[in-house]
Amino acid sequence: MGLPIDKDIYIETLSEEDSSGMNQSHFHDYYEIFYLLEGKRRYFINHTLYDVLPHELILVNKGDVHLSKPLDDPAQPATGNKYARFLITFSDDFLDSLGSAFDRDFMMKIFNQKKIRIPETMQNSFSMLLHKMHNRIGNDDEYSQYICKLTMIELLVTLNNISEKNVHTLMDNLTVYEDRIQEVCHYICNYYNEPITLEQMAKIAYMSPTYFSKKFKRVTGFGLKEYLNNIRIRMATNLLMETQYSITEIAAYCGYNDSNYFGDVFKKIVGVSPIKYRKEHYID
Repeated sequence: MGLPIDKDIYIETLSEEDSSGMNQSHFHDYYEIFYLLEGKRRYFINHTLYDVLPHELILVNKGDVHLSKPLDDPAQPATGNKYARFLITFSDDFLDSLGSAFDRDFMMKIFNQKKIRIPETMQNSFSMLLHKMHNRIGNDDEYSQYICKLTMIELLVTLNNISEKNVHTLMDNLTVYEDRIQEVCHYICNYYNEPITLEQMAKIAYMSPTYFSKKFKRVTGFGLKEYLNNIRIRMATNLLMETQYSITEIAAYCGYNDSNYFGDVFKKIVGVSPIKYRKEHYID
């Protein structure tokens, strides 16, 4: 579940009894904080893999193409996909509601990172903040809403404090082929508007096309074409919001020679046509 239509901030829990991953890659126009309590997960965000262990959190910026799936555990193969987590989602409307008294840039700079570990000495207090917000989020009374807002501010400030003290970069242990797949994803993010073929990407990864296709799906959770379309459409949403370029011009800029095909792909991924998306999101 993401951000409910009528909410600008939300928090939910998921236990191992009803655990499931994101079945499809996606991106959205709100922010997401994923805090793992139990189990192991793997996140793929834009072009990078992140292994997530208990008391680590993932920060997904709006527009980040991402996917979450189980992190295989050879020692416990039967329970590898069971996990428990908190998921916080919030929108720009929530940030706007804070007013000028709060430094938005300061609070949101943590989203320049993607993964943070909560130190052992702060895990209890951090969990208390999450439970406090979760216990109040379902109440519509004014007092509960103020408590949620203040708790969220405290949470963002706490994460910034943790981030500044964590001087060591969290590195993930990747296999050779996982590292090569990441290189391919970096390439696509940089050159998404150029012609990109399976054979070309396989060559970059030093793999045969068949082997590369299999490994790309296994590592990222995406098919190559699916991933490329998500990266291109993400850029298209930005251009629709921020420019007056025509739909045909945006399609061409994002690597689509056929504007009708672009429209079909856009609607499949975003849920609405490019024209409707612009009407709803254009920034004057």
